[in-house]
Amino acid sequence: MNIRQLKSLVTFHEEGSFAAAGEKLGLSHSAISVQMQQMEEELAAALFDRSSRPAQLTPLGLTIAHQAAKTLEQFRLIEKTAAGEVLQTSISIGFVPTTMQSLLPAVLNQLRNDHPDLQVKVKTSLSGELAEAVSRQELDFAFLTSPIVATKELTVKEIADEPLYVIGPASCIDAATDAELAQMMPFISFNKKSWLGQQISARLQSRGIFVQEVMELDSIDTIESLVAQGFGVSIVPQRLLANPLSSQLTKISFCDPAESRKLVLVSNNGNPNHQLAKIIDRLSSELIGNHAK
Repeated sequence: MNIRQLKSLVTFHEEGSFAAAGEKLGLSHSAISVQMQQMEEELAAALFDRSSRPAQLTPLGLTIAHQAAKTLEQFRLIEKTAAGEVLQTSISIGFVPTTMQSLLPAVLNQLRNDHPDLQVKVKTSLSGELAEAVSRQELDFAFLTSPIVATKELTVKEIADEPLYVIGPASCIDAATDAELAQMMPFISFNKKSWLGQQISARLQSRGIFVQEVMELDSIDTIESLVAQGFGVSIVPQRLLANPLSSQLTKISFCDPAESRKLVLVSNNGNPNHQLAKIIDRLSSELIGNHAK
């Protein structure tokens, strides 16, 4: 018994005759008849009542035709899965910590609205660790910050260019330049293990701006709050989908032209689920569009 025979049996059931089944499958009447005779011989069972014209399925033949239809559907599902056309039941996405309050809810809401049965697993870590997890296919996708670059394994799509600002409390309103503001009070650094922290530190050093560091934090929200309360100054990005920097802050663009943090979406080129990739690609495009408005 083979797939061709199963297809012929199911098509006979749908069309009602050997001739009609043959026409639909591009085979002759006799070819369909021979396939069905071979199937009956292999099963040692009568699937057709040939005493009537046209021949009809026996009760056993009707039962097996229904079972064959289900079997063929499973074969089609296997083919679609292999071709990446079947949506997985779950997806794993990584987010850098600085996107957890703004980007993460937007992504989860959109996925829940469009695909309510899709289970979403979330991991948060630094950009380098997330990129490695995607490369190892431990994560399907990750939203992280540059300087990640496309490789043979990874595709990188830019989501947003987040401008950096030197921020200080309202009392620093008289600062004339970003360098002056950065040196006006003790400096609150962003985690130097992160790419953003390293980017800021390297840029300050290249410009010869020496700041008085008093603490190092890994939460931009906490940094903004402490600066607003007068504990010091810092450099932070205006994050995608986050609220604008507080009006209680003095802010000046960092560098001229303005330095920025690039937010990117990273995926593995070996991910076989093309449907999943299309969903995330469309979602990221919508995020870009909303950010541009």
